[in-house]
Amino acid sequence: MAVLRDAPPVIDVDLIRPAERALHGEPTVPAVAGLCRDLAADAGARLILIDGPQAWRASASPIMGKRLCEHCTHTPGKTGVPGVVKPPSWTRMAKFSVSVFDALHEAGWPRFSGVWPVERAAVESFPTQGWRGVGFRCLPAKTSRAFPMADWTGHLTTAFGVRWPRRPHHDELQAVVAGVGGLLLLRHGVAACDVHGREPFVEDDVWREGFILGPAAGARAVCARCGCGG
Repeated sequence: MAVLRDAPPVIDVDLIRPAERALHGEPTVPAVAGLCRDLAADAGARLILIDGPQAWRASASPIMGKRLCEHCTHTPGKTGVPGVVKPPSWTRMAKFSVSVFDALHEAGWPRFSGVWPVERAAVESFPTQGWRGVGFRCLPAKTSRAFPMADWTGHLTTAFGVRWPRRPHHDELQAVVAGVGGLLLLRHGVAACDVHGREPFVEDDVWREGFILGPAAGARAVCARCGCGG
């Protein structure tokens, strides 16, 4: 987890260890959503970004087995109609993530509609797409062989003026590149971001589809894969 504060020309980062906030053991939806709200309130933030699915595939979607945003950004995990996840081993994570978005929505943090500005929003991110957006190679998986993470921290420092309180670990670095997309949205609006998907909506009392948002090095263009406008 990371909190990003915009202080042009720099971005100040706080790296949050959940254990420092008395969160231990198996996570629960109320605890995670509550921590997100508390961090946002402390920072005066208008955006909460989460690396996880916000909803399920629309029943009438022509894209089978996944949401439009996942199709466009090549996510490794796919959320189909409610309860259907690929790979199946990710089902618990997907359900948890959707439930966190639901909890935030009920607490006054609605899913990002694709329109900005609004008072506040909860936004789905995909850090791998974030690295693509800033024009840098994607961060390898944690299971990969040892690699110099200083290359990625250095790029964010040089390109966006990120100031680090300490050396980030893998997940924190992923959180920061996703957060850069949120700050670009705050600074310059949707045109400065890489946005894929369709507006989230409710079908059969369940949230469907949604946008994935990340930073973009250039102006927004039409997605070549499906024309979604990302």
